[in-house]
Amino acid sequence: MTGPAIDPEMDAIAAAMAAGTGPSILSGDVGLIRAVLTQLSPKGGPEMQGVEDREIGGVSVRDYTPFDAVAGAIVLFHGGGWTVGSVDDYDHFARSLAESTRYRVFSVDYRLAPENPFPAAVEDAWNMVRSIEVDGPLFLLGDSAGGNLSAVVAQLARDHGGPAIDGQILIYPSVAGDADSASMNAFVPPVMKREEIAAYYDLYVPSPGDRADIRFAPLSGRLDGLPPALVVTGGQDLFADEATRYADALERAGVPVARHEEPRAFHAYLTLFPNTQAAARSREAIRAFIAANGQRKGESA
Repeated sequence: MTGPAIDPEMDAIAAAMAAGTGPSILSGDVGLIRAVLTQLSPKGGPEMQGVEDREIGGVSVRDYTPFDAVAGAIVLFHGGGWTVGSVDDYDHFARSLAESTRYRVFSVDYRLAPENPFPAAVEDAWNMVRSIEVDGPLFLLGDSAGGNLSAVVAQLARDHGGPAIDGQILIYPSVAGDADSASMNAFVPPVMKREEIAAYYDLYVPSPGDRADIRFAPLSGRLDGLPPALVVTGGQDLFADEATRYADALERAGVPVARHEEPRAFHAYLTLFPNTQAAARSREAIRAFIAANGQRKGESA
């Protein structure tokens, strides 16, 4: 599925953001960036039957149970360059996800860099997923750095013989681990420029020797035997190229792949601007993918 080639709503927001003078990770002030993201993150969201902060596998999670919940769960890994972001920042998105799918959503509060560099985030993500007990289908979902963790955990689950993952939803994911590729220099986006991506990489994976590790660059890993994937991209995002390459590589490995592209959308549009039509279309693509693959498991059981 592809959104419209002309999207005045997205173009207007992108122009306003490009003209802004907000703080950048290039300043080195991680605390300020965390505070700004918390301030910008949408508040509120659908009411839930229950919301509980607890631990699974020694990792802090926020457990959302929607009204009229069905069997199944989504593990949500937030974005933020493995450095910023939190379950609080993604509360609105998690609630919307739970309401639209009727699945429980487990939002993972994994450790952040630079205080906890690579592979701390992967260790938390994997420890949580391998410890979760779910009645029904299990999906992994993440955006940006969270998309990276979702892709990595899907590979780890395959390699360790479980748990069974019914689908991976990768939203403008970082999967190549290279901020110096030709595609990263192809254009200057309104949000998340190449130099900022490189700065996040430096904070998360300070050792150059770790950059080729498949737990950071899952595109270089073995891709056969992975669960079906939905890859969501924005055409004005520097991660679009590597996300597309990952989708192509998954298909070559025999993995079923669905795609949703918003040609005029930029990085983080889905979580920061949930009221846009682009975000609504993307949420519907996610809901439909989960419904189709969750139902497929039920039919084969």
